[in-house]
Amino acid sequence: MKKLLTLCLLLFVFISCLGNAGVFRGSGQTPTLEKTDKIQMVEEEIIMIPHRGNYPVDTSCRNLDKMDFRCRFILRNLTDQKVVTPVGFPLDTQARLQDNKGKFNQSQLIGHYGFTAGTKDKTFSVRFVPWDEKKKFSKLFLWEMTFEPKQEIELFVNYTMEGYLGMAGTRRNQDWNKRKPYKCEYLEHLTFGLGQAQFYVTETGSSWAGGIEKAVFRYYPYEFEEYLAKRGAYEESRKERNERLAAIKKKPGNFGYLFSPEMPMVRVWNPAFEQWQSKQGKYKNDRYLELVFQPYKPQKKDNISIHYVFPMIPVNAEQFERYCTAVKIKLKNDAELKARYQKDNDAHYKEYWQHRIIPAYGAEVRKNIADVILEFHGIARNNPEIADFLADQVWYPVKTPRQIDNSYKQMLLKISEGK
Repeated sequence: MKKLLTLCLLLFVFISCLGNAGVFRGSGQTPTLEKTDKIQMVEEEIIMIPHRGNYPVDTSCRNLDKMDFRCRFILRNLTDQKVVTPVGFPLDTQARLQDNKGKFNQSQLIGHYGFTAGTKDKTFSVRFVPWDEKKKFSKLFLWEMTFEPKQEIELFVNYTMEGYLGMAGTRRNQDWNKRKPYKCEYLEHLTFGLGQAQFYVTETGSSWAGGIEKAVFRYYPYEFEEYLAKRGAYEESRKERNERLAAIKKKPGNFGYLFSPEMPMVRVWNPAFEQWQSKQGKYKNDRYLELVFQPYKPQKKDNISIHYVFPMIPVNAEQFERYCTAVKIKLKNDAELKARYQKDNDAHYKEYWQHRIIPAYGAEVRKNIADVILEFHGIARNNPEIADFLADQVWYPVKTPRQIDNSYKQMLLKISEGK
């Protein structure tokens, strides 16, 4: 339980795992991303294969799910002369390694990520540096390539990267400064959840000459998503489950205790899941999703991100009542707090509380919560009270209705209809 509470204090940070090779010049620990007019990246093909981490994958972040990256690039010398160029492959954006002295075990780090770069005939000698000169990119692997006049080289890069796990949300509007409160503020907690993510950022591909003639991205999600469906948001021992349920009984108004492995899964992808084309390989189990761009000009908006978010949406009657109990306690506490500020702190009241509408807990509140859950499962309710909330959710409108237990569905419909 302590691990979960610690995790709930963290923000879900969208760190980018960089995939495209780039031209990094400079010596020592301060390489710099630069542009070349001599070598073109003609084509790239990126294969991404997710798989589970070591047991248990829980909220301690000690065993994160991973992604294997298998990258192929065709690089072409556009000149009639021999060209020697430095190549760099950063795994992260932002400098996150804390050892400012730069004392790193080269063999250990290269082995940890399983990083290799080479052709069909040889591998290149790579070295690791913590970051570039501007500390925009980190975990940089560097090597040197030699091109004969007009030569094309097929470059292969392979590595395995741990994903990211932390607090996540289903809001479309991620700008905290421009967020407006929902009409029914008590629905806010239904947007909170746990998330895990992997990224492949393409921007560094713009450092090569000319444009990329073709880019292919393949993602193998099927077996991994079957595993996620069985596992849930995280793995929890019987002892941990009992501790969590005991904590809920002790503090029923604490929304943090409502996080559970049973939280439903939502895909938050860029490009959106619907844009990927389903493909069948030579073998029965060789199924994957594919994006093809021809030609391709890497831009920030095209960065690939694969997020799985598990929001705090109740999936059964027991969880529904727990959420409603927490809402009931919060509304009561907020009403008391508002009255106290109105009496004792007029300035604070006028700035933060005067225009906040705090409804009394009752049938209308339960109806709005029930309607959100029904909408989440693709069951339209046309409730104007929750319209602003729905419009801000990445999962709405629901394109493929989610499964819901029939008895739970009937219970929610009765609440929605005031029966």
